Amino acid sequence: MANIVEVPSNKAKKEKEKVTTKYPRHTLKILKGNFAAAEGAKICKVGFIPAYPITPQTTIVEQLSSIVGQGKLDATYINMDSEHSVFAAAMGAAMAGERVFTATSGQGLFYSHEVLHAIAHFRLPIVICNVGRPSIPWNIWSDQTDSISQRDTGWIQYYGESSQEVLDDIIQGYVIAEKLDIPVMVVLDAFYQSHTSENVWVPDDDLVAEFLPAKTKTGNEIDPKNPRSFGGLVPTEQYESFNYQYWRDINQVEDLTDQIGKEFGEKFGRKYSAIEAINIGPKTEMILVTLSSITTTARGVIKNHPEVGLIKLRLFKPFPKKSVLNALKDVSEQAVIVNVDRNFLGDKEGAVMHEMKRALYGKSYKMYNVYTGLGGKDVPPSTIEKIIKKTNEDPEEVMWIDFE
Repeated sequence: MANIVEVPSNKAKKEKEKVTTKYPRHTLKILKGNFAAAEGAKICKVGFIPAYPITPQTTIVEQLSSIVGQGKLDATYINMDSEHSVFAAAMGAAMAGERVFTATSGQGLFYSHEVLHAIAHFRLPIVICNVGRPSIPWNIWSDQTDSISQRDTGWIQYYGESSQEVLDDIIQGYVIAEKLDIPVMVVLDAFYQSHTSENVWVPDDDLVAEFLPAKTKTGNEIDPKNPRSFGGLVPTEQYESFNYQYWRDINQVEDLTDQIGKEFGEKFGRKYSAIEAINIGPKTEMILVTLSSITTTARGVIKNHPEVGLIKLRLFKPFPKKSVLNALKDVSEQAVIVNVDRNFLGDKEGAVMHEMKRALYGKSYKMYNVYTGLGGKDVPPSTIEKIIKKTNEDPEEVMWIDFE
């Protein structure tokens, strides 16, 4: 919050109120998460925005339409006929060298599945927002099933805990995407973030421009004066070579996330990393592992449980194995790890549990999986308390908490 110094009333008309901001070269705004995402795209000076509405992301593209229409952003904004067309247009514009942004959710992301693969393997540095919601039974509320079901399409995935983080992730996402030529998906929870207002510090355009310069062409773009073929049939040897190069670069993401997050902190005052480890040390007996807005609730609850730590996964894909292992380096292997999943992928366990098991293969930590908050069901502090109590007193390998 701004630190406001009040002026004596008898001088109020003669002197201006003095305000010292928490973050210089920022403006404090009250924004819903979707509007924070739109602000992020605006200050990154995106040049092409293909759009198709789908609840609960619609207000992102509506706000961008308004911003472009008012002349506040020099970008081409196109209403498309479907989400598949949105991503096809995004792919074409990125191949021509534009900085591209769009947003989607749920069925829109599912419908785009084919093109998500193409964008990743064409090595196009697109950044999008996905407002997480499930599919069938019909539901438009908070869930991470949609984005996590796309974890193997080749996109980098960041999950924002707050609207501030969503905006900041978009800025950092473009830096990373354009450095590696790999697309980035920034995910926020439906309604808890997308439609809830928060204080958000919006950096000035010139501050962002110092961190994220204007996009430059590499010489690999579509050029009518120099025609070439894109996406042709690839022999086996070349196919393997393309995938090796992708593998080599995607394996830089975890370290680059930490590096860019540190540089962002030096520039903007808010430091980020692949994960955040909270209250973790030699005396930790239990660790909760969370994504997105559930993290905030868990932060508050563990203040009353000094024996319980928390790992917040900001980077989910590629999974930050090295960071997780580093966070646990001083923790006894007698500690238990509880992986909280707000997704259901038709398996016994959720995706967070899958990834943590893979990351900790060979370790002797006892791990449990919790399904909670699916389809937008609220996860209040009492639910986190129940998770801790159930794990301490009567744990099961997979637990459904507050399930009726």
